[in-house]
Amino acid sequence: MGLMIFAPSIEASIPMLKSLLPIVIKRFRRLSLPLPQEYCRLAIMNPNDAVRLLMEFGDSFVRLWGWVSDFLRVIMVFEPSAVIHCYENIDRLKRTMNISIDIARLIIKYRLSDKINYDEWLRLSRNLVRVSSSVLHQQSVIVFDNYVQFIENLPNSADIILLGPLIPTPIDLLALISSGKLGNDYLPRTVDYIIKYIGDYIVTSRDLTEAFLRLINDNEYINFVKSTGLPMILS
Repeated sequence: MGLMIFAPSIEASIPMLKSLLPIVIKRFRRLSLPLPQEYCRLAIMNPNDAVRLLMEFGDSFVRLWGWVSDFLRVIMVFEPSAVIHCYENIDRLKRTMNISIDIARLIIKYRLSDKINYDEWLRLSRNLVRVSSSVLHQQSVIVFDNYVQFIENLPNSADIILLGPLIPTPIDLLALISSGKLGNDYLPRTVDYIIKYIGDYIVTSRDLTEAFLRLINDNEYINFVKSTGLPMILS
């Protein structure tokens, strides 16, 4: 693929992405977005239904991607020869959401008992294999909001643009453990950081951006990620 754009799933990346995409469309004429195919079909014909579809994945998903419906209609008018493809699958996103609920349950269980059953987390990580995204086909420009998917596709890219720090969240680390990219020996500390990230940072932050900033300013977590050898760019 010619160009890969990484926009981490935080509100701070969205203004930059919205400003960049019209330029990308004019130059490359083809664009792939990390949204359900069903959403893109509805976005032009029935915007209200499109927003309702996004709401199935939570308010934060709407905040991050609700603007795309208007964007697609504008592109259809002013750049009618452009081709925009949405490559996500709605069933995969729903399974991912269900796993997020399971993670929340395990965190609550830990808060109540002060004990971590790593076997339960390992079983949960294995479920992530079923929802992990594969390497995508060649595209002119493709936008990623998922760290794991981005690094899996890096070998196929000629150029990249980062619209925020490139660093895995603890959930990304769990997905990499599930796929065998990281060994099970990373599981205990990954679980500890998932509990901290979701149970402390996300729950007590104003939005995803604040939680993410707290994560990347956690020196212990940064050193842990460095120990994995995964790609990481903070500035």
